[in-house]
Amino acid sequence: MTMKPGDPLHSAAPSRYEFPRLELAWFGVHLLFGRRRSLLRDCQMFLRTNPCPRRVEGIDHVPEAPPFVLVANHYARFGLRPYHCAMIVTGLLAQARPALPHIRWVMASEWFGRRLGPVPIPPALYRWTFRRVARVYPVAIMPRRAGEVVARAAVLRDIVRVLQREAVGVMPEAGGSGTLRQPLEGSGLFVHSLVRRGVPVIPIGLWDDGDTLVVSFGPPLALAPAGEDRLEQDRSASEQMMVAIGRLLPERQWGVYREAIRRSLAGSGGI
Repeated sequence: MTMKPGDPLHSAAPSRYEFPRLELAWFGVHLLFGRRRSLLRDCQMFLRTNPCPRRVEGIDHVPEAPPFVLVANHYARFGLRPYHCAMIVTGLLAQARPALPHIRWVMASEWFGRRLGPVPIPPALYRWTFRRVARVYPVAIMPRRAGEVVARAAVLRDIVRVLQREAVGVMPEAGGSGTLRQPLEGSGLFVHSLVRRGVPVIPIGLWDDGDTLVVSFGPPLALAPAGEDRLEQDRSASEQMMVAIGRLLPERQWGVYREAIRRSLAGSGGI
């Protein structure tokens, strides 16, 4: 039996990531007035001001220049949010690929079911905030509601256009805390369409090994979705994408793809 991702090397508590208070205040000013900031500069600053233990694996899988797409698990815990993870990945790639332009991350248009203590936070507040974020940073806002098909298609077309000059980053689950769950409907077929165009799609697994954040890049995806209709093909492609991410994660984070990842690892001699 070979050693799997997540076999513990460290036992210390996970590191906590924070924005410097002055930078956070300036970000608030930019957010309020819709002024542009450099995402790349802020990501590099975030790494400098959070000198926490990190381990980077497989970064040679990332192309030297666009077009390429990063697909990562939606990892969240106390002291580390998904936007922190996106900034860490961006900053690490800036160190390894100095000539690489910034990464255009795709974020959901709103969150549901969040609370501030006992008080529910209305999704409209998130929609307003995320639209302001898109004026501050070059990010793409993906409509999340089931009926917003036309709006989602427009965003996907914009992503294909920017791939000519920029890399794109996606967390296809659009929610969750790190245990894998099904991505948004349509994610699998969209990623498959990019693969068919020859765009490298690089899976990323984010997880904690004690106090060390592990950022593991895998080889480009090779998707072969099965099924008689688009819905089945989308589910098949989504599963293949999430299994590729899951192979980079410890077993405790495999979630709904546990059995599929086990079958994949067994077929390749990994278990």
